[in-house]
Amino acid sequence: MLFIVFGTKVKTEDIGGGEFFCPSCQAKRKYVRKRAKNYFALYFVALFPVSDGGEFIECQHCGRSYNPDVLQRKLSKPQPDVARLLNDVKSRLEHGYPVEYMIRDLTDDGIDLDVARNIIHMAIGDQRKICPECELTYAPNVLGCADCDRTLRDGQEK
Repeated sequence: MLFIVFGTKVKTEDIGGGEFFCPSCQAKRKYVRKRAKNYFALYFVALFPVSDGGEFIECQHCGRSYNPDVLQRKLSKPQPDVARLLNDVKSRLEHGYPVEYMIRDLTDDGIDLDVARNIIHMAIGDQRKICPECELTYAPNVLGCADCDRTLRDGQEK
């Protein structure tokens, strides 16, 4: 008795790649763009293509596949939790983080410079201490400079 085993087999080829926002990982990840084709297979050996399986995007981190239009999605930057942000800024400044570094961090996160200054004002008020060596400014309760270990002096209102 002779058995003939036949069917179809899917084969893929890489046709591109890059970075995208993976919906599963919820982060920016590397991807490979792939094209799939269905092949007629005899004894599990793919012989010739019988249909086009289309293209898809495969996340190289989680391995999930997506329709290519996932690359077209424009993601809006999540809005910061203002109460948490203000509490974090206040805590960091009161624990000796320089005001200038905090402004840099906030603006690096996409916050407007005037808004960053207002956040700091709401967190620690207008009074500042200043380092006589490097001239970094600090919250009024901070005693020493985080950069050069000098004792701070009272500064002017900002």
